[in-house]
Amino acid sequence: MDDYEQMDDNEILVFPTNFKFGSSVAAYQVEGGSGQRKADWDVFLKNNPHIVKPNEKGPEWWKEGVAEKDLTTMADLGLKIQRISLEWARIEPEKGFINHDAIKRYRQIIKKIFSLGMSPLVTLNHYVLPEWVAKEGSWESPNIAKYYHRYVELMVSEFPEVTHWLTLNEPNVTIIMGYATNYFPPQRNSLFAAIKASKNMIDAHKRAYHAIKNANPNAKVGVAYDFRWDRASNANDPFERLYTSMVNYFGELWYVDAMIGTSDFIGCNFYTGYFLNLNLLKFKLKFPSDKHRMAKTLIFGEEEQPDAYESDFGWPIVPDFLLNTLHILHHSYKQPILITENGVADRHDRHRAFFILTHLVAVWRALREGIPVRHYIHWSSVDNLEWAEGYTKKFGLIEVDPVTGKRTVRKSAHLLKEISLSGKIDINHLINTYIEGDEQKERANEVIRTLLRGELSRRIKK
Repeated sequence: MDDYEQMDDNEILVFPTNFKFGSSVAAYQVEGGSGQRKADWDVFLKNNPHIVKPNEKGPEWWKEGVAEKDLTTMADLGLKIQRISLEWARIEPEKGFINHDAIKRYRQIIKKIFSLGMSPLVTLNHYVLPEWVAKEGSWESPNIAKYYHRYVELMVSEFPEVTHWLTLNEPNVTIIMGYATNYFPPQRNSLFAAIKASKNMIDAHKRAYHAIKNANPNAKVGVAYDFRWDRASNANDPFERLYTSMVNYFGELWYVDAMIGTSDFIGCNFYTGYFLNLNLLKFKLKFPSDKHRMAKTLIFGEEEQPDAYESDFGWPIVPDFLLNTLHILHHSYKQPILITENGVADRHDRHRAFFILTHLVAVWRALREGIPVRHYIHWSSVDNLEWAEGYTKKFGLIEVDPVTGKRTVRKSAHLLKEISLSGKIDINHLINTYIEGDEQKERANEVIRTLLRGELSRRIKK
């Protein structure tokens, strides 16, 4: 029996023995405001005081011992990978000044990860830039690739024990949200700025890749991309399929193409997807109204909601879109794939168990088809600062009260624990134990059956 066969009639799906489960955080989102730090996001939040309430502190990982307790909980859940990030704005808060206290704190966190039997996956840039870099033009600065290379060289010398690195998190989102539009810093809202910043991010990644490889030729280096996948509303329409492919390419895959020669794996952040309706009767350069779609620029067409549960962001829960994404990435690039983020904003934990279970079945199906998915990393370990949404959107396996800091492990986290500890998905047991309500149990069974057949949902326009 190979690793992907069903064990018996109870439909227990087995993951390969080397497949690992994990969770993820980003420095700025969990650390809180204590300690020395000067970041562009500090300025943005100060200028938008409605985002974070004065009494909200979040998880406060920067305080000694706090991160360590949450990491212990992740290990208790059976997780073997912990994705974290290093904050450039803490390490170099002033140009040329290195904050060794910050390096010491990150060393404590990484040491704790190893001591718990987990491996760190370290992101070098997760959206945030030092304020001094922002004053020089952020990713438009002609010097930023040089500055970033210097920072990366320092990090790999300080943390030689780290063997898996992400140079950038979601460069496509950074460009769309901060440069093509004005939702994130530096709020440029300029196509020219977006193109210039994209070129510099690609250059910075390539320099970072070579810096890491020069320090440790055996290190594995990649980029975490945001894949918010669209599919043709009418799967039988070749023009709609072609148009949708173009939208996906310029929204996501263009960045992969630009960096693929300097990557050892593809990091896949996946949350949702939509059907794209091509309408040749109208011409309108626009962005979708939901800013959180990290939206692609659409000239023709409208995005339609699939028939699915929704997150607190209003994003549809569509695990078959993840399977489709993994197909595309594998057939296009033939590289190992890491699920570097996958999670749901769900304050009341109504759909998180459904989300985790169905997406992991999609991953299992991809493995069954020979797609080299290496890890599954859930977003996130703890409730955190969800950027321009403040603390209103809850992604954590651990619920965190942003005022008191009180922790509560969510029920859905125990579903992930059962899978990670056993390396198996016992479909009937997990549905009956963790999925609430007859309607949701029925939906879970329906979605899982579709995934196990390797099928994708279809929407045909009337």
